[in-house]
Parts: sequence; structure tokens; C-alpha cells
Amino acid sequence: MTSIRASNTDLIQQDITPPKVERTIPDLSEKVPTDLKEIRIAFNEKMTGVDVGYYGTPVGDVRWEDNNTTHVISFNERLSPSKIYRLILGRNEGYRNMSDVLLEEYVLTFTTEGTDPATPTFMDTTPVHVTDIEKLDLSDKLLCRVSENPIEGFNFPYYLLVPQGVDFNKPAYLLVEPNNTGVGSNFVSLDKNAKDAIETCSGSSVARKLKIPLLMPVFPRPGGTLYTHALDRETLLIREGDLKRIDLQLIAMIAHAQKLLRHNNVKMNKKIFMNGFSASGTFTNRFAILHPTVVRAVATGGINSIPTFPTDRWNDVTMRYPVGIADMKQIADIEFNEAVYQGVSQYIYMGALDDNDTLPYRDAYDEVDAELVKNLIGVKMMPDRWHLSQSIHRALGIPAQFVTYNNTEHEIKDEMIDDITAFFEANTGDEIVEIVPHQYPIGE
Repeated sequence: MTSIRASNTDLIQQDITPPKVERTIPDLSEKVPTDLKEIRIAFNEKMTGVDVGYYGTPVGDVRWEDNNTTHVISFNERLSPSKIYRLILGRNEGYRNMSDVLLEEYVLTFTTEGTDPATPTFMDTTPVHVTDIEKLDLSDKLLCRVSENPIEGFNFPYYLLVPQGVDFNKPAYLLVEPNNTGVGSNFVSLDKNAKDAIETCSGSSVARKLKIPLLMPVFPRPGGTLYTHALDRETLLIREGDLKRIDLQLIAMIAHAQKLLRHNNVKMNKKIFMNGFSASGTFTNRFAILHPTVVRAVATGGINSIPTFPTDRWNDVTMRYPVGIADMKQIADIEFNEAVYQGVSQYIYMGALDDNDTLPYRDAYDEVDAELVKNLIGVKMMPDRWHLSQSIHRALGIPAQFVTYNNTEHEIKDEMIDDITAFFEANTGDEIVEIVPHQYPIGE
């Protein structure tokens, strides 16, 4: 009997042993070529799940091979020379072995070949924790984590990045980029992901180029059909709990951040710039329609060729939110302010090769709205739906600049960030100004 008990104990111990990464192909301890297509990560046992943090790294397809013992992470564009990249596995508790034991967070870094000194594509700044309107040291770049403040109207923290070189002598716009940090119930992981995101997102690059502060909320995305990071219909219908009306919570965060910055002698414009891509692009596009009095200019990309249409009907068909605004008053208690909305500068862009269509997924669009889009706007995202969406906006007289980037998938390239920066820089005044965007050769 004693030996049997020992055997069972050994089995129990074996069951709770976390899985491990055995090796990577190629060996990441050595520099890798810029044309590296993929990294293969070999585990010591069969695994399940996907959970890769890759802020600043051009990750494309992620898949399992070799009977789920090898994780293959491919890249969707050429790596830059003399750069240090980082991949974080398991931060959101998404990898498990067949005994349901989690992979402990595992960080992979690798450096590309090049003649210049290697510089990281990510930042790892220790944030200053802020709980009140207080004095900050803005003599250098600063990352703040501002605690949740229900009294001030927000139930979640936000991050505030103040780049080096902010001009104290003229009013600045606060740039806001909603977090698009994936599904998860672990708030510690969400918080880490939001910190990584604000340091590496396209908005971070824009903020540094323009030398203006950047705000990113830390809104959870619980999962199921609730898509908070896209400000979907179900999100606006939340009537109680911490996630009630996160659009209004974001407005409260904006007001708090502006007050904090003014307290530190940074002059702030009342209105804001907004930037987003993919789900966060959808959020910003919808937010500008809901709250145009808050927004001066907005750049939105990778939005499935379905910007929300600021009308209640098209071709005699009623379009409810988020396809249109027919029931915006009913679900959000907001009257559409068309006059103010007409004054919001908009830069809306898609990659010509983008095939990241969320229309088939019920967390993005419920069955009613998905069928509405298919019948009224189109089934094929690029180019059919994209072209018709532009035609509808023109017919409605919406002064938005639509841009299609050739030879571009669901991604943001360096030249696109330059365009977004130029767009905001051109629209600091009251006039709506279009820019001349970068043109990628079709065969580039």
C-alpha cells in the first residue's frame, strides 16, 4: 500500500509540473537575419492554446505543429536591421498542457543582424504610480499609471505617456488610443499588456513625433459576445457594474488627465486627438460619432471596411448602432450632433490586402447586424465593402479622408505612422485638412 501511495503522489506531482520551452529554431542567442520568416518554439510536451504578446514585433500567423508540441510564430513583414524584438508567451494564461497546467510567463528576445548598434523595438519603463492630481517630474519622458477613481467617473486605471520635449509654451492636444489588449479575466495580465501597448503602439510613435501626451485606458474585455475594445452595441447596453458606459468613463479619464497635465504646467486644448487600429480603430470611429464635441481629429485603420455610418437609414433600410445611428438615443441616451461631427477631421485607412474581417464573428457583430452589413454594404471586405462605404460617406457629405495602402495587410507600416502624424499635425487648427499619403507600389 505504501508503494502505491508513493506512486500516486509522483503522478500528482507530475501533473502539476508546469510545461517548459525546450528550444527555439533558430537559436535566438545569436543574431537572426532580417528576412527570418518564422520562429519555431519546441515544448517538452503537448500543449494547447495561443497567448503571444508581440508589441513592436510584426507577428503574422501563429499555429501549432508536431502534434501540438511546436509553436510556430511567423512574421508578416521583413524585420528591421539592428533591432531587438520581444515575444511574451503565456502572460494571459492562454497556454496549457494536456493536464491543464499553465505555462509560466516566458519571454523571448532576439536581435537582428545589422551594422548599427542594436536598439529595442519595445520599452520597459517603470511607471510612476499616480493616485491624485499631483506634481510630476516632466524634465524627461515619463510614463504614469493613474489609479482608478470612481469618484471622478472611471472604474479602471489608465496610462499616461508624456514624451520628452513637450512644449510648455503652447497648448497641446491629448492623444488617446483605446487599449486593444485581447480577451482575459486576469487583470494583472491586462494591466501589463496595456503598459506594453502604450509604449509600442502606433499612437506612441505619433505622440513622440508630435511631442504630445498619450492616454490609454485599461478596459477589460471579458469575452463572450461582449467586445468592449470595439465599443460594440452590447458594451453600450451595459447598465450596471464597473463596465457601465466605458465611453463616458473614457471622457472622465480624459478630463482627469488634462487636469493632471495642467497642474504640471502643460497647456492643454479642450478637445483631443484619437488614434486606433483594428478593434481600437473601430472604438475611435464609433466614439467620434457618439461624442464629437470631445474629438478634434481621429485616425482609424483596419476597421473591416465598415466605419459606422452617421445616418439612421440607407436605401430605405434602418441601420441601428453600430452599423448606423438609428437607435443611438435609445441605447446610449445620446442625440447625434451632426453639426459638430461635420467639423471632426477624419483619416480612415485600410490595407489593400487586409483580410482580417470580423464580420463572421458574433463578438464583433451579432447576427442581425452582420446580415444587415452583408445585404446593404457587401459580403466581400476588400475592395467591395470598402468602396461602397466610401461612396456612402461621400453621399452623406462627411468630410473624411479615406486612404487605401497598396501591398498592405492588416498592419501599420512606418510610412503609415508618418502619414498619421502628418494628418494630426495638419489638423491642429479648426479647418479640416487632407494630407498626401504615402503610396506603396503594388508590387513592393
